[in-house]
Amino acid sequence: MKHQALRFLRRFTGFAAVLTFAAAFGAAGAAEWPERPITLLVPFNAGGSVDRMARGLAPYLSKSLGQPVTVVNRPGAGGQVGTTWFLQQPDDGYTLLLTPAMPYIATNILVTGAKYTLDDFAFVNAQWSDYTMLAVHKDKPYQSLKDLIDAIKANPGKLSTGVTFGSAGQISTMMLLEAFGIPADGVRVVTYDGGGPVRTALAGGHLDFSVLQGEGSETVREFIRPLAVFREDRAKEWDAPTINEALKGMGTGMDVLSGSVRVVASSAEFRKKNPKGFERLTAAYKQALENEEYRAWLAKNKIGDDWVGPEKTTARLKTNFEILKKYQHLLKKRKK
Repeated sequence: MKHQALRFLRRFTGFAAVLTFAAAFGAAGAAEWPERPITLLVPFNAGGSVDRMARGLAPYLSKSLGQPVTVVNRPGAGGQVGTTWFLQQPDDGYTLLLTPAMPYIATNILVTGAKYTLDDFAFVNAQWSDYTMLAVHKDKPYQSLKDLIDAIKANPGKLSTGVTFGSAGQISTMMLLEAFGIPADGVRVVTYDGGGPVRTALAGGHLDFSVLQGEGSETVREFIRPLAVFREDRAKEWDAPTINEALKGMGTGMDVLSGSVRVVASSAEFRKKNPKGFERLTAAYKQALENEEYRAWLAKNKIGDDWVGPEKTTARLKTNFEILKKYQHLLKKRKK
């Protein structure tokens, strides 16, 4: 009896050890995301506004998540190269995307044949949404939008404008010309690689007008005159009417397209497979934006600090996508 009791005890102890190991393994397997470092992918070159936003966010998001966050740049084709690479990564949340989803994801889908859709992304937050405005060099004679349109009509193909292909500025320019029945070649369009060179050209008097980012044009304020802002309400930074205020007495109007909407996103599959992980990401991002040190850095660097959340961000992007879809023929006319 004594030996039988000992054998039973050994078997029971071994079984208990197996249960303990299984419980420990299960606990480890069910550990909350994230368990390791995260990559924050920027599909544009280092040094631009999106890259600056990512590098400013990374340390505060890292603090909230308790894991290192590293910014990686994969530029090319207006964001399409990096965005495609992002969607090819495992759907585990360890690669996130920070990009100006509008207009670039939309134009990649509608114009340049990207193999993804908006539904492939789980958008977390639209932190920084800029608007566009139409401006002329301060020494040009145009004092109002009507003056400019009259000059374009009177001088077909003579007046020049600068754009970045696929940008909200280019799309809004084409929409404005179409509203007046002005053909695509009714102005001389000069294409630049980025908003900075467009602003420099306008400030230097090399362009007659341009639709460019409102917040980003502070550096050339003394050289330009704004004629209209592409917003539903006036901008406090610039003394100019909204585009539809300016158009009101000219017998037409137009849809208002948001400027660059910079967002953080995971893959849609990550949100579907790991909803708790996505909630953790959302909460950590919101916590980072509430950090007073980070908010001070954003203010100093003139970067937006909005908390919109996943649902409103997604709704905003889909609304803008439908506007772009309506006018995609204008971009295709200008596609290189």
